[in-house]
Amino acid sequence: MSNIQEIETSVGTFRAGRVEFYENGTVRSAEPEQQVFFSHQTGLYIAYDNTPLRDEKHLPTIEFAEDGTVRALRTVGTGLICRRKNDAAGGEKGCSAFQIGAEWRPDPRNTGANVLIPIRIQFFENELVVTDSDGKVIHLSLDEYDIQVDYLTDNIVMGGGCGDCSTCNGCCNG
Repeated sequence: MSNIQEIETSVGTFRAGRVEFYENGTVRSAEPEQQVFFSHQTGLYIAYDNTPLRDEKHLPTIEFAEDGTVRALRTVGTGLICRRKNDAAGGEKGCSAFQIGAEWRPDPRNTGANVLIPIRIQFFENELVVTDSDGKVIHLSLDEYDIQVDYLTDNIVMGGGCGDCSTCNGCCNG
């Protein structure tokens, strides 16, 4: 990455490349050089993408609103465990649980290898909107779901791959 700079944001100061700013000077988006932690009412999130695809057509790793609040993040290190809350039909709490996290998928660059595809989490007042590794958009109303943050530390270590993918022997394809 070029133009690495230290930036100050609502989630702290960190080194980042490809930083975009609003006209008022606040950070619009950034590609952090290290893990950035973000506290939300549903838990502590890790904004981090160390995958070989991070410089491809994906969205920025962390995005901010003009007032400095976090709007969205891309992550390989944070997953979600989602449990439907009690509903009017008398459903039992926890009977509709599912997990969302970064997954290994065939490389979209047609290299023949598998790569870790991060998830994107958007934060709204009473909803999380998650785009999973397959591009499926999942709306999670905080009125309907209990959200538990799940840390996928193996993904942080393995997501960066072995190094130069052109010499890959398949050691990091999940």
